Amino acid sequence: MQLNHRELRAFLAIARSGTINAAAQAVGMTQPALSRSLKRLEATLQARLFDRHPGGMALTEFGRLVLQHAELMEFETARLTEEIRMLNGTATGFVRVGIVPSAISSLLRQALCDVFEVAPDVQVQIVEGAGNQMLDAVANGRVDFAVIGQVQSDIQDGVVTTPIGSEEVCVAARPDHPVFSHPALSFADLAAYRWILPRKGNAIWIGFNNMFRSQGLEPPTPHVATNSVHTLKTIVSQDDYLTMMSRVIFSLEERNGLILPIPLRQAHWRRDILLARRSQRSLLPATRLLLSAFEKQARAVIAGAEGAVHPPSA
Repeated sequence: MQLNHRELRAFLAIARSGTINAAAQAVGMTQPALSRSLKRLEATLQARLFDRHPGGMALTEFGRLVLQHAELMEFETARLTEEIRMLNGTATGFVRVGIVPSAISSLLRQALCDVFEVAPDVQVQIVEGAGNQMLDAVANGRVDFAVIGQVQSDIQDGVVTTPIGSEEVCVAARPDHPVFSHPALSFADLAAYRWILPRKGNAIWIGFNNMFRSQGLEPPTPHVATNSVHTLKTIVSQDDYLTMMSRVIFSLEERNGLILPIPLRQAHWRRDILLARRSQRSLLPATRLLLSAFEKQARAVIAGAEGAVHPPSA
């Protein structure tokens, strides 16, 4: 039995659009021509693929099975095309990547440079957010993969994570903050100051709570909560707040003496940097290229550099 690719394309359009009219517009066919194409496919398979109802078209059990195979054929065709374009240096793929702010500072720029050197016409869409948000984006297909910090929540079914490095997280403040003139700084002293943190549930927020509880103390309640890195750094650099964040995020401010890590060893810790992607989905060449560039950049960061991302230990 030979399946006609044009008929499968028509089938996919109907399955995704839900109506013959919308599907016809999507593929540039007339409604009668699209209906005939579907009827030929159903005749070839000897199975009804849709139930017709007043609101549109709903896949039957047979239709759901055909949908899986049709999407796989569509993907493999696209992958073959992109593989050829990649070899010719004319790849024009579209990649959506989720990323946490610290990875933007440490990995993104060079990863993009590496990709565009090989495939200058590839388009990349960056979606920024917290680790849990990026895991959700991977699971529901809003991004092709994500670069995130280690999270405390369960990983969704169908999503796999791979460590590619680690980053330093620490408590920080502006140089004029009273914390730097304290003669014998302790966690009890830290609890007495004002704090600004990411919103509750963020991995940094969880590390903040664990840090105080490991010292037998109840974590202080932050006075300000924000998931905007710009807002956080602006407030910390200009007022007497303490914060906790990945050191690489404020590396520029640290070099210019605007924000500094506090001198308390237990207030510094490391978290893994992970690549997250769907386990059952093959990657198009452009996506695979960008993912490899992130892995390469993580390996290239100098081990031991302050605030850097380091290759994971064996």
